[in-house]
Amino acid sequence: MCVVALALNQHPDWPIIMIGNRDEFHARVSAPLHAWNDGSGIIAGRDLVGGGTWLGVQPALTRLVVVTNVRSGAAPDGGKASRGVLVTDMLADSGTFADPAPAMLNAFNGFSLLSVAGDTVQLFTNRPAPMVSALGAGVHALANEAEGSACPRAARLGAVLASWVTEATDTPESLFTALQAKDAPALFLCSPVYGTRCSTLVAINRDGGGQIIERRYDKGGILAEETALEFQFG
Repeated sequence: MCVVALALNQHPDWPIIMIGNRDEFHARVSAPLHAWNDGSGIIAGRDLVGGGTWLGVQPALTRLVVVTNVRSGAAPDGGKASRGVLVTDMLADSGTFADPAPAMLNAFNGFSLLSVAGDTVQLFTNRPAPMVSALGAGVHALANEAEGSACPRAARLGAVLASWVTEATDTPESLFTALQAKDAPALFLCSPVYGTRCSTLVAINRDGGGQIIERRYDKGGILAEETALEFQFG
């Protein structure tokens, strides 16, 4: 993802809500949101280049993980592991990076990651330095800036979600309107080469009933497809 916000225990009906946009080169091939058939129990889209994912859930393990790239001004190091593999290992609670210690985080190019695993919610990042920190109730937002740096896109999306959980009387699907905002700081990027490929909503209610909705866009920024799946957390 490139901009994402997570609300924890801020809404009376929806204790977990995550919204975000994935910005990517349109030429990078990926599979849409689906239940993976590899025995992992993961529900996510899939990067068919790197093999991992940017956002997903594993309902049986009560896991929700999302990653954003962090800009450094330099080209990514092609010798480092895919950040999508980090997400996949953490979702499945299996593999080298299922529970990474801070010392392991420099195996990847710059990233920030939000992980919900049962009652444990954590931020993992390796910019400006490797760090793992616990998160509590509130609204947490990330984009492409290093931890502690000002980030207008993250601030805007975080404010949108904070307002919704405080004031909303409608369903979480109404948050898709904000994800398509193109005025500065733009949450939705429209370009024939690199732009917003999809918007995603994850909402989990008090009984653990969840929904994940992915809306995918073409090169012109027009809605092309939607996938909506339900799941039970735990």
